[in-house]
Amino acid sequence: MDRVEQIIELVNNNPGIRYSEIMRLTGLKNGVLSHHLSKIEQSGRILVERTPRVARIYPCGMQKEQTMIIKNLRNQTASTIVLTLLDGDASFKDLVSKTKKSQGTVSLCLKSLCDDGLVERIFSNGNMMFHLVNERLVRSLVEIQRPSFIENTANHISDIFSSI
Repeated sequence: MDRVEQIIELVNNNPGIRYSEIMRLTGLKNGVLSHHLSKIEQSGRILVERTPRVARIYPCGMQKEQTMIIKNLRNQTASTIVLTLLDGDASFKDLVSKTKKSQGTVSLCLKSLCDDGLVERIFSNGNMMFHLVNERLVRSLVEIQRPSFIENTANHISDIFSSI
């Protein structure tokens, strides 16, 4: 299998994969990978989402809402929150308990999930609860987004640095 096909297969099997993960998994140097990704992107076979700190690569044809969900599922805290909300609405206190993270971390993550349009705040019996906006789509994407332990560890470390 040539390098281009190897990269495309990696992206198809790991939607939302980070540039650094591709580099690590393929053993390609930065410049070589950059060249190949640029050519593949120009051919329309992948979608590259660039942010100031992270580049994520998705298979071509994914909708913005799908990429947003996958991006959040690759973040340990956001993923725990989303998976918890698949079981039903939850309070802030429940989410802090379930994630085993500080209130500040959960609050920042919930703000991001709400800003991304994945989670909404609702009031039920005088209590603020959190609710998944598109539960059906999230459920369909959860199965394709099961990163390995190494990827979870790498994502957790990058979560720390990207929040600084």
